[in-house]
Amino acid sequence: MVCLSGATRRVCAHVALLLFGVVPFGICSLAQISGSEVDSRYATAKSTDDVAILAAKINSGEFKLAYEPNQGYLRSLLDLLHVSKSSQILVFSKTSIQSAYISPQSPRAVYFNDRTYVGWIRGAPNLEFASIDPKIGPIFYTLANEPAQKPRLVRQTDECLQCHNSSLTGNVPGFLARSVYAGPDGTPKLAGGSYNTTPASPIKERWGGWYVTGVHGDQRHMGNEVARGDDQNPTLDTEKGANVTRLNGYFDVEAYLTPHSDIVALMVAEQQMRIQNLITKASYQTEKAIQDAKELRKFGFTEAHVAESTRDRIKNVCDPLVLALTDADEAPLTSPIKGTSKFTETFSASAPADQKGRRLSELDLTSRLMKYPCSPMIYSPSFAALPSEARDYVLQHLKELLSGRDQSAQIALKILSETLPRSASHELEGQ
Repeated sequence: MVCLSGATRRVCAHVALLLFGVVPFGICSLAQISGSEVDSRYATAKSTDDVAILAAKINSGEFKLAYEPNQGYLRSLLDLLHVSKSSQILVFSKTSIQSAYISPQSPRAVYFNDRTYVGWIRGAPNLEFASIDPKIGPIFYTLANEPAQKPRLVRQTDECLQCHNSSLTGNVPGFLARSVYAGPDGTPKLAGGSYNTTPASPIKERWGGWYVTGVHGDQRHMGNEVARGDDQNPTLDTEKGANVTRLNGYFDVEAYLTPHSDIVALMVAEQQMRIQNLITKASYQTEKAIQDAKELRKFGFTEAHVAESTRDRIKNVCDPLVLALTDADEAPLTSPIKGTSKFTETFSASAPADQKGRRLSELDLTSRLMKYPCSPMIYSPSFAALPSEARDYVLQHLKELLSGRDQSAQIALKILSETLPRSASHELEGQ
C-alpha cells in the first residue's frame, strides 16, 4: 500500500467515488492493480470526450456557464452537455470524499446520457464528471461549483484509476454501480455485504443506498430505506421501500431539479455502464493483440499461427460484449416496471428509427428492460471507434445470435441494418 499525500488522497477519493456508490477503503498504486491494461495513453492522450470539448469552449470564451443560487452551474452544464434532467437518480450512501454533504436527507444526484455522467451534491464544493472518450474510455473531471469569472473543468488522471481500474471494471478505466446497506446517516455497513450491480443482478440485490421511484409489483429491492441493526447483520424494511412514487417524506425534494430517482433510469444506467466497460476492454485488448501480432512475426512465427492467436484473443474479449449488447444474461422481471418521470419517454425516442419508426431504445419493462434484444449503446461513439477487427467480429456474431432468436430479435436485426452507418450495416447484411 503506497502512502499518498493528503491532497492527492482527497482528489482520488473525490473523483474515484464519482457517481455510483463505489467504496474504496484503501488506496493502492497503479502498479498494484492486478491485470491492469492501462498504458501511458490514458494520461497523455488528448481527449475528445464531450466534457473535454466543452471545457475548451468555456476556456476560449465561446460558451459561458450560468450560475444559480441553489444548484450552481449544474443546470447550465446539463444543457450544454445535452443531458436530460429526467435522468436524475439519487444515492444517499456516504461513498464520496464529500460524504459530509451526503445523507438520506441530502442525497447525491447523478444525471447521464450514453456519453457523460454528472454528479451534484447539495452544498458540496465540487461538481463531478465522467465523460467517455471513444478511444480511451471514461475520463474524470471536477469543477468548483462556486461563482467564477471563468469556471475551470479539471481533468483527473492516475489518481482516479486507483479505484476506477480494477477487476470489477475489467481492469480498464470503467464504472461501478454498488448496492450497499446504508445506515441511518448514510454510512455503509460493509461488514453486512454489498453487491456489484449489473443487468444480471436480481432486483432483490439492487439499489441499497439509493432512492428508487417507480412501480414494480411484487418485486422487492434494497432501495429507499436505511439499514438497521449491527454492522454484521443489517436489516432493511423492503416492504416499506417498495413501489414508492413520491420521495417527499424522505428529504426536501424541492432542492433538486426533479423529485424523482426513476427506477427505469437506474436500470438503463446499469446496462450502459456494463456495456461501456466491455467496449473499453475490447478496444484495449484488441489493440494489444494486433500489436503483439507484429512482434510475433518479428520472432519468426508463421502467419497462420499469428492469425489464429489474434483471432482467438479478439473472440475472447468480444464475446462478452456481444452477450451484453443482447442482454443474454439479464435477470427477468417478474412484474411490470413503471417509472415516475419523463425518462422512459425521453430515452425511448433517443435512438435512430428505421423506416417503420422502430428504435432500439424502446423499452419493454414487462419481462425485460428493452423491447428489442440489442442495446442502443451500439450507436455510441465508443463502439464506432473500436478497432475494425473487434467491431466487425461483434457485428457478425451479433447477426448470428439475433438471426436464431424470436421475432423481436429479427426486428432488432432489421432496425440495425437500416440505422447503422452503411459500412457497419454491410457487415450485418453479410455483404
